[in-house]
Order: sequence, then C-alpha cells, then structure tokens
Amino acid sequence: MPTGIRLRNVAIDSGLAITRQELDTASRLVHQCYLRRGYVKPSADGRHVSPFLAMPSTAVFVARVEDEVIATVSLVDDSELQLPCDELYGAQMAALRRTGRRVAEVSALAVSQKWRDVRLIALRSLVRVVGVYGRDLARVDDLCIAVHPRHAPFYESRLHFRRFGGLKSYDAVNGAPAVGLLLDLHELDREHGEISFAGRLFDAGERPRMRAALQRERARAAAHAALHVFHSPAPLAGTETTAV
Repeated sequence: MPTGIRLRNVAIDSGLAITRQELDTASRLVHQCYLRRGYVKPSADGRHVSPFLAMPSTAVFVARVEDEVIATVSLVDDSELQLPCDELYGAQMAALRRTGRRVAEVSALAVSQKWRDVRLIALRSLVRVVGVYGRDLARVDDLCIAVHPRHAPFYESRLHFRRFGGLKSYDAVNGAPAVGLLLDLHELDREHGEISFAGRLFDAGERPRMRAALQRERARAAAHAALHVFHSPAPLAGTETTAV
C-alpha cells in the first residue's frame, strides 16, 4: 500500500471497466498477478489473454482508488464456448445446465501488489457489484469459480460458496491445483439477519442504487466499445487481439 495512506482514508469505487485504458490496465494486472503466482508464463505484451475474456458478453469489473485501478475480476457468461470450469467439471456443469439454471463464471481476479493491504476491502467491493450485476442485469442463477484449495475456505465460510467439484490439476494455470465452487445468487433476494461478511454485502436499500449505476456503466462501456471499433483502423491480415 502506498506510504502515508491509511486504511480508513481509502475510498474504493467498483464498477464496470468502461474505457479501453481500464480494460488494458485490468488485463495487465491479471497477467502480473498470475505471473507472480506461477500460473502463466510471461507474455510478449504483458497482457492476460483468454478467448473467454474476449467474448462480448464477458463483463470486466475494476476497483478504483481515485482514478487508479487497484483490482479486477471478470464475469464470464455462458455461451457456445461454455465456461472455463467445463474443462475441469464438464459432467457437473452439464448437470447444472439440465436443470434450466443459468450459470456464469467468476474469473481473472487480481489485486495490485501496491494495494495488497486493502485487498479484502477491494474484494468486498467487487463482490457487491458482481453479485448485483449477475443477479439483476445478467439474470444469472449460479456463479461458479475454480480456486486454489487454500483459498476455498474463505469463499465457503465468508461468501457462502459450496463445493461442487473435487481437487483437479488445472492446465489453464500451469497445472496448479483447483477446486470447483458454486454460489446460488438467489441468496441475494433473501433477508440476511446474520452479522457476517456475506450477510452485510447486499443491503436492500443499496441494491437498487447499485443496479442503476451498473446499468449506466454498461451503456457507457458499450458506447466506448462502439467508438473504438468505429475509429480504429482495420487490423492487419492474420492478426487477432483477445486480451481483456
């Protein structure tokens, strides 16, 4: 965390990444984080690349302190590509879809090393916007995620995820171990009397305000993307950009 800044003075704002600069910063932050953990090899341009993150339906979220992006996470909507979790838990994912429930995957979570002392605050802020966006805008029933086993207890005890897939070796992150977790987003619709991390995340009075803000941000992000395509020169033959 930057010298001289105290935790109580940090105001974190989370929402959709809107500009190409924010998307690029998020991509580089994920690559730095994954590289540090040994999940990927260095890329030529310092960006994290994935066909799932390049899908138009994927929503990229960022946590900001003033204008600085300090953390990011993405919500990958189900599509013809399916989801990253299908690589590990194909049978379980297929069974979930057969029930008629809509599923999306939380992916590409990263927090800047510079701001590691406020990572829990940043995560909390991102969880709020991902939950409201997924349930109210994307109309998702369940969120899935593949996490390192040492992180699973946090997601289970603090965020109420439950295990749906056992320990696997995940090729997408250099063979690191992973377990599959699932969260029923209908939990957002219920009143939580408990005093807990999860119970205080979604205040009934705050949710409509957050939903309206995300709707505005989604429109702004779409406008920025359209302008980028309209003003960008045609790509050279044989080139493809898939970083998000």
